[in-house]
Amino acid sequence: MAFSPLRILFPKQFRDLPHRRLILNLLRSAHIVCFSLLIGGLFHGLPEEQWQPWLIGTLLSGFGLFAVDLYGSFLALFEVRGVSVLFKLLLLSLLPLLGEPARIGGLIFIIVFSSMISHSTRRFRHRSLAPATFLHKYRPRDAWEDRDR
Repeated sequence: MAFSPLRILFPKQFRDLPHRRLILNLLRSAHIVCFSLLIGGLFHGLPEEQWQPWLIGTLLSGFGLFAVDLYGSFLALFEVRGVSVLFKLLLLSLLPLLGEPARIGGLIFIIVFSSMISHSTRRFRHRSLAPATFLHKYRPRDAWEDRDR
């Protein structure tokens, strides 16, 4: 069988990142701290230069969390959880362009949306939105359900 460059992004078996759980816990903690300080700064009307570092920290830690999943396989991009992460990153990136009331409302929306996705069933979060032909060709042999999540 010929080598496919797509196999780098979509390996035949999920890649395992050493210390994955520890990395996720550290990134998740940083994400919660940054997001909390961001919404607190906006809620209390702090100037942009005081809350913007927390926005950057929120974006970077969120992307870091997602990067851990992408390391296993880029198939995560095509699952509900991946699409929701991209949607949240887009919304957070647009935050500086919004007016003050819209920023707070946008962050509250992101909190509710994130909570609903992250606390939904594994079956829903890992539901693929990719075409069946793509999944048949690039889905790794070991299923997510078999992994220690």
